[in-house]
Amino acid sequence: MIVPIPWVFAGIGIASIAVSIPMILRRVPMNRWYGVRTRRAFASDEAWYEINAFGGKAFFLFGLFLAAVAWFGRDVLPDPRDPLAAAAMGLPAVALLAVLLAVRMFSRRFPDGGIAYNVSFCRVRNFCSG
Repeated sequence: MIVPIPWVFAGIGIASIAVSIPMILRRVPMNRWYGVRTRRAFASDEAWYEINAFGGKAFFLFGLFLAAVAWFGRDVLPDPRDPLAAAAMGLPAVALLAVLLAVRMFSRRFPDGGIAYNVSFCRVRNFCSG
């Protein structure tokens, strides 16, 4: 079965929205699996929650954008077998790149983790010696 492109966009958009809500609400504690995981985010709890809240909002907007493209583009987007389908599937990648760059630029407002990164990451992993 070949899935229509609007369904793919809608699925990615809905998943992005669902994943972003706990980040926006600051319900995701510092961890190594879920959230914006950068050296600057691991520098402190404040940085973690601020960067993840911003990242959550950015991913929420990304999800809304893809859902809107799926809804309004359902008659315009090409069939998956069409040669233009590959170009259409590049749209989420470009939008995601913009989101990642925005989150990276926002995270630069916080100090680099350095040693604090290692200590925080150690605390999250619960197996550092010393």
